[in-house]
Amino acid sequence: MHIRRALPADIEACLKLDHSVLTDHAWRIEEREHQGAITLTFQRIRLPRSVVVPYPRQGKDLPACWEECDLFLIAEDKGIVGYVTARALSGHGLVWVYDLVVDAARRRQGIGRALMAEVASWASGRGLERIVMEIPTRNYPAICFCRALGFSFCGYHDRHWRNQDIALLFSAHLR
Repeated sequence: MHIRRALPADIEACLKLDHSVLTDHAWRIEEREHQGAITLTFQRIRLPRSVVVPYPRQGKDLPACWEECDLFLIAEDKGIVGYVTARALSGHGLVWVYDLVVDAARRRQGIGRALMAEVASWASGRGLERIVMEIPTRNYPAICFCRALGFSFCGYHDRHWRNQDIALLFSAHLR
């Protein structure tokens, strides 16, 4: 497998990758307000059946996001098998990962891990200190992946995507 910067000619192949996820779990968020205090509970729940979760960015939203990114890498192995996009937020000392996609047929083979290692190297070279990833609450496999890489839950954003899904935020220190 080879990782390199994406070229304009790679866009169509990236769009053709299977971005969806099959999951049996999701995170439920419960908010309670009592006596002036707001309590949030995040709980893993088992779904009644396996669900195919579509990618939160669809159609024109994907290439539009890619154009705004500082980093767009692809993983190749007899064709494009995955990609990652990220943006440096230097004023915050972090790199924000917008997309990490590995084609469904090639998942759990170290491709996502290799792409994230390249992002970390790129960010460290620019003096950034943290990586932040945004993940839909229903993408339990991605949540598990982040936690396996040492990422910690650091917040959420309600109605983050056009489809109104909640984004869970995970971060990791680079040093």
